[in-house]
Amino acid sequence: GFCIKAFKKGSKDKFFINLCQTDGIPPPRDITEDELIRILNDGEPNSFRIPMSITVPRTTQDKSDQSCQVCDIAINTKFYDKIESGGLLREFLITVLFDGVENKYDISLDESNFRILKNKKFMDRLIPHNIQNRDVKQVIESYPSQSAEDRALLSELENPRPLMGGSQATQGRKPLIEEIDAGTVKTVKNERNSSRTVVPDRTPYVPDPTKVAIAQAATKKPESKLFREPPAGKAKRLIGEFHLPECISSSEITLDVGEDRILLEARKKGYLLDVFVDYRIDESKVEAHFDSTTKILQVTMPVLAA
Repeated sequence: GFCIKAFKKGSKDKFFINLCQTDGIPPPRDITEDELIRILNDGEPNSFRIPMSITVPRTTQDKSDQSCQVCDIAINTKFYDKIESGGLLREFLITVLFDGVENKYDISLDESNFRILKNKKFMDRLIPHNIQNRDVKQVIESYPSQSAEDRALLSELENPRPLMGGSQATQGRKPLIEEIDAGTVKTVKNERNSSRTVVPDRTPYVPDPTKVAIAQAATKKPESKLFREPPAGKAKRLIGEFHLPECISSSEITLDVGEDRILLEARKKGYLLDVFVDYRIDESKVEAHFDSTTKILQVTMPVLAA
């Protein structure tokens, strides 16, 4: 990739963008520069969208030991190869990068004052990206025409392999979400509930503008509670409770728990919850149970030692 040195509007504060590449993000629609010119002349730049993943801006030091901010933005490898040498597509991409940072993190960058660093591929260190299957699917669905490879990937995303619990996922083991009825619900004593400490909500992840434009419009955030156990001292586990009154079966629910992130979706019912937590979750030991009577999904998430 390459590194862009920019400045925040109205100040001398530096902001660096590390442009990265990955096959985990689908490419945008394949167009020529002439087609892009026609799109721009028609006043419809939003009709050409570039899928990307933008990390949270972090503070670091530049070569002069001055404080600055940096974020990593990942795009598809094939598309990166196409824009690497320059030209109109790269200029358009940089505009989209700046817009993405502004729309996602409310940081306005000066488009008239930036440069691509020649002797520095990235600032600080690169950090992992969380790329959602849901976003990949929505990008591919937006293509006017889909290749055989696109259709195969869509089929795989629409019929994912069951999520498995435990350190080794093997065939025949139960899925991450187990459906239970009222007769098998483990009742939690009131005094235990009263001792739980609610984990403060963090700002929900907001998809970048490219993904927002092709995402389904009608989504709703389910009622949820997040507790830590024990309430004092070092946390051993997080307990999440999510109320999904319109869901009938666990088969309607998709749950993806990462190291510090919970993504819950019931696509047909319009539910979507995407939050980060201030703990490192042991993904291999997560357990989830959906009570078809109370319509509550309970997720137990062991916490890794710091």
